[in-house]
Amino acid sequence: MQYREFGKDKRQVSALGFGCMRLPTTNGLPNGPIDEAEATRMVRRGIDAGINYLDSAKVYHEGKADAFLGKALAGGYREKVMIATKLPLWDVTDVAQCEKMLEEQLRDLKTDSIDVYLFHSLQQPLWQKIKDYNLLDWAEKKRQEGKIQRLGFSFHDNIDLFREIVETHDWDMCMIQYNYITNAVQAGTEGLKYAKGKGLSVVVMEPLFGGVLAEPIGKMKELFEDSPFDPADLALRWVWDQPEVSHLLSGMSSMSQLEHNLEIANRSGIGGLTQEERDFIETLRAEYEKAAPIKCTKCRYCLPCPSGVDIPENFDIYNNLHALPKSEAFDKLIYQFMPEEKRASSCTDCGTCEGRCPQQLPIRELLKKVHALLS
Repeated sequence: MQYREFGKDKRQVSALGFGCMRLPTTNGLPNGPIDEAEATRMVRRGIDAGINYLDSAKVYHEGKADAFLGKALAGGYREKVMIATKLPLWDVTDVAQCEKMLEEQLRDLKTDSIDVYLFHSLQQPLWQKIKDYNLLDWAEKKRQEGKIQRLGFSFHDNIDLFREIVETHDWDMCMIQYNYITNAVQAGTEGLKYAKGKGLSVVVMEPLFGGVLAEPIGKMKELFEDSPFDPADLALRWVWDQPEVSHLLSGMSSMSQLEHNLEIANRSGIGGLTQEERDFIETLRAEYEKAAPIKCTKCRYCLPCPSGVDIPENFDIYNNLHALPKSEAFDKLIYQFMPEEKRASSCTDCGTCEGRCPQQLPIRELLKKVHALLS
C-alpha cells in the first residue's frame, strides 16, 4: 500500500480509503440492508492489506453504516485505522440535535473519539445553517472535549461557495467529488489546488463516478475493448496522479472489487500516467459527454421520493438508451415493467429531490424527458 500525508499532524494515510456507502447488501440493492458477514470480511481484509482510513456517514445504508463499522472494527481493528463520519445537516433543527447525533455516532462506532468529523454534503442552504446555528463553534468545542480529532466538510456546490467555506475556518480537510469526467464541475481541479494551497488535506470521493468509469457503456466501452487499458485502473490512477490529492475513497460492494482496487493502489503514485494514457482519457471524456446526457452518480441522496419514484433507476435506463440506441425496445420494456409508482411518470413535481441532489440536477425536468422517451 502507498501512503500520503494527511492533516496538520502529517498522519500517514493509505492512498486507498474504504468508503462505506456501497457495502454488500443482503438484497443486492444499493443502500440496502448490509450483508454484515461479507462486509466485515471485506473491511478486515482491506485493513490487513494496509487500508487505514474508513469513511462512513450517519445516513449510509438506511442509517446502519456507523453501527456496522463499530462491530466490524472489534478485535483490535479500531486501533489500526482512522474513522471518518458525517453530520447530516439537512436533519438538523438546532444545536441540541447535533449533540444528540454525535453521541449516537460515538456509541454506534464504539469509540470515544472520531478521527475525522465532517459536515455532510455542503451546499448553500446547509452552509447557511452552519452559520445561523454557530455550528463551527459547537464543533470546535467537541474537538476541545476530545470527541472530534479533526474537522472537515464534504462539498457539492460551485467553486465560489467552496472558496468561501475554505476561507471561513481553519479546517483540517475537505472532501470533493473528483474524477476525469467531472474535473471541471463543483470544486473541480481549481478547488483541489485552492484547498491544498490553504493547507487542507483533500479527500476525493466518486473517483469512479458512481461506478460509471469502472463499467463504461456505449462507445467508451468499445474504446476500452480496443485498448490495453483497464477502466478502473485508469480512473483511479488518474486521481492518484494529482499531487494535491491526500487519498481517495472507493465504495466497494464485493471482495473482487476490493482486491482489484488494492492491486491498483499498490501501483499508485504521482506522475504515473503515460502520455498515451493521458491522450486516451481525453478521448474518453469527449465520448462520455456524448453518451450519457444525465450526469447522475447514483448516490441516491435524492431518495426516498415522497411519491416513490426510483430516480437513479429511471436515469440509468435513459442513459443506457442514449449510449446504446439499439437497446431502445428493451429499455422501454424495462421501464414499463417497473412498478408504476417507481416510474418517472409518478413525479408530482414537489422538488424535494432537487434540494438533496449533490450534482444539482434539474430532476423534475429530467424525469419529464425520461417519461417522454420511454413511455
